[in-house]
Amino acid sequence: MDDTSNKIISTEHHFQGKVFNVRTDRVLLDIGFETNIDIVEHKPAVSIVPIDENDRIVMVRQYRHPSSRNLLEIPAGIIEDGEKPEKTALRELQEETGYTARNLRLMTGFWSSPGFTNEYMYAYIAKDLLESKLPQDEDEDISIEKIPLDQLERLIKFGEIEDAKSIACILMAKFLFNK
Repeated sequence: MDDTSNKIISTEHHFQGKVFNVRTDRVLLDIGFETNIDIVEHKPAVSIVPIDENDRIVMVRQYRHPSSRNLLEIPAGIIEDGEKPEKTALRELQEETGYTARNLRLMTGFWSSPGFTNEYMYAYIAKDLLESKLPQDEDEDISIEKIPLDQLERLIKFGEIEDAKSIACILMAKFLFNK
């Protein structure tokens, strides 16, 4: 749904990369003002909150170069061209955690950071987990951690979990969808 009559006057592409592209749109805003808006183009993605039979979330710890640290996150990944979000969620769950889910439910979708990127993320909760491993991506070095649901708020509060998608999806799963 288009909520605006803002008009793109021109677009200049600056960079095309493996994960994202960068462009600048010259835009005539509804208020009559012209401005340049820098946009990071990003394919849609999925994030998954996998909850095992012992009420633990299966999380991944991996090095994230932009943050210069190992981060504790929920599994997530980019939707490949022509792939349905549900298929991506199950694939990423298998690649990153070694599990699949008999019960996969879409919680919601959200814009990851709409001030500068068009990345849209589908958030899933996964239950009834079964061991089912796919090979990890060759550039990923991931370790698995199973965190009890009752410890997650403390880990978020004290900065052990710093990834925004993980924080949002964990809290959503815990308080809205874990019934």
